[in-house]
Amino acid sequence: MTRHWGAALALFCSVLLAPAAGAQPLQYRFSMADEGTYYRLNGASPFNPGNAVVPQPEWGNVATTGLYLGEGVLSTSLGITSTSNDIGKPDNAFAVHELAVDVSLGDALDLVAGKKILKWGTGYAFNPTGVVEPQRSPSDPTDRLNQNDGRNLLSLTAFLGKTSITAVYLNDASYAHRAFRWGQNELAARVYTFVGGLDLSLIGHYREGDRLELGANTSYVIGDDLELHGEILGKKGSSALYHTILTSDNPSQIFDTYPYTPLYADSKEIFVKLLLGGQYTLPGGANIALEYYHNEEGLSVGEWKRWMNFVKFQDAVQSGAVPVPAALVAPSRMNLLWSLLTLSTRGTMRDYLFARVAYAEDTWGCEVICFMNANDQSVVVIPTLTWKPVLSLSIYARYTAYAGRDGSEFGSLFSTESMTLGVGLQL
Repeated sequence: MTRHWGAALALFCSVLLAPAAGAQPLQYRFSMADEGTYYRLNGASPFNPGNAVVPQPEWGNVATTGLYLGEGVLSTSLGITSTSNDIGKPDNAFAVHELAVDVSLGDALDLVAGKKILKWGTGYAFNPTGVVEPQRSPSDPTDRLNQNDGRNLLSLTAFLGKTSITAVYLNDASYAHRAFRWGQNELAARVYTFVGGLDLSLIGHYREGDRLELGANTSYVIGDDLELHGEILGKKGSSALYHTILTSDNPSQIFDTYPYTPLYADSKEIFVKLLLGGQYTLPGGANIALEYYHNEEGLSVGEWKRWMNFVKFQDAVQSGAVPVPAALVAPSRMNLLWSLLTLSTRGTMRDYLFARVAYAEDTWGCEVICFMNANDQSVVVIPTLTWKPVLSLSIYARYTAYAGRDGSEFGSLFSTESMTLGVGLQL
C-alpha cells in the first residue's frame, strides 16, 4: 500500500509541474480511491465446495490512482492498482487505459488513432451495441474505480450536418512477457444522426473468424426529466462457447478434455441482444433508471438446469457424497474450474431487469442498484451511502447482497454478501 500511495504522489507532483514546463496549459484530472471489503462466503455454492476449488478471500483491499492528461491532439489515461487480501500476496499493476491522438483533418473529417474508449451504446447498465467499447457490468455500471481499458483502434469520422459516419479498425494486439501477440482484426461502422430530438445510430461490426452483426440504438429526451433509450444487435449464428453438457441429458459426467465449443457457429438462427430502458428525474431530484435486457446467446431455463445439474454432480464428487474412483476426483475438480467459464458478470441467462434509484445533495448522496435475473428471480442488491466533507473528497459505504433459491444464478455464487468502505479523491 505504501508503494502505491508513493507512486500516486509522484504522479500528482508531475501533474502540478507539467503546466510550467510546457508552452500550453496541460489539461488533467486526477483521482485516488481506496476500498476495503469484507466478504461473507457462500458455503452452499456448488462451484466452490469447502472454499477449496477456487479459494476466495474473506477480506480484501483495492487502491487505485488514475490520471488523465490532455494537450493538443494527444490524450492519455493512466492507472495504478494495488490489491491485497487474506489469502494471496499483494499485487501492484500499472495500466495505460488510453493513449490516443485525435486529429482534425478538416472541417468535416476527424481521425483517432491509438488506445481509446469509444462510446457507441446508449444503455446505462448494458450496452449490446457498444461493439467498440468495454462491456458494462450492471453491478458497477459507472466503473467507479476507472478500470476499463480502451481498444487499439484507428477511427475515421466524417461529419455531414447532423449526420456522422464513422469507420473503425480494431486489433487487441499486446506485448507481454517479452512476446508480441497479434489480435483478431475487427471492423466496425456507425451512421449517427439527430432528427427531431431523436438520436439514432445504425451499427455494423465484423470480427475475424466470426459473422457480421448489425444493430441500431436510439435515445430520446422528453422535456427536462425523461429519457428513453433502446439498443438491438443481431447476427446469424453465434461464436460464443458453450459447455457440451448442454447437449446431453446425463449430468453425471466427468470430462477429461476442454468441454467448450461454439455449438451454434453454423446455425442459421438469428441471435438477438435487445435493451429497452429509460431514466426519469423526480421533482425532488431523485433519479430513477430502469432497463430490460434480453440476450439470446445466454442460457435458456432448460440449459441452465442441465448445466447446474452437472455442476452439482461435480460438487457431490468433491464432497464425497457421490463415490467415484480416486483417479477421477482431480478431473472432477478441473470440471468445476472449467464450469466457471460459463458465468458472466453481465448475466449468464437470457433475461435481466435493472433498476437504480439515486439522490444527491452537495454533501451527501445515496444510491440503490437492483440487478435481477428475470428467468429465476435471483437478485443482486447494492445500496451505497456517500458523504462529501469537501467538494473533492468522498467517503462511502457500499453493501452487496446476493439472494436466490437453490440452483439460481445469484444464489449460487461464491459470496452471499459483502461490505465495502471506501474513500475517493478527485482533482
